[in-house]
Amino acid sequence: MPLMVGPGAGGVLGMVPAFDGLRVDVTAPAGTDAAGVPGGGLVVGWVLVADEAAVGGIRVDPVFLAAGRAWTPDQFRKEHGQHLGVIVGRAD
Repeated sequence: MPLMVGPGAGGVLGMVPAFDGLRVDVTAPAGTDAAGVPGGGLVVGWVLVADEAAVGGIRVDPVFLAAGRAWTPDQFRKEHGQHLGVIVGRAD
């Protein structure tokens, strides 16, 4: 019996809070018009996301603050463009 049972591909299986000191920066390919795309923000948590393409069937994604709300990378890309990337780094 699996330890965690959740929705199908792309569904969130669980969440844990993040420790202080990390942020997400949003990236875009060169020449992309990024006007209106919010920058990244502080990481506030981590989610386990069902993903059949990932090793073990799940991946760990950050939950970050941007434009007044919390986002996962999938939510952010759906709203602002699939070409965008997110990079987790240290907050200064």
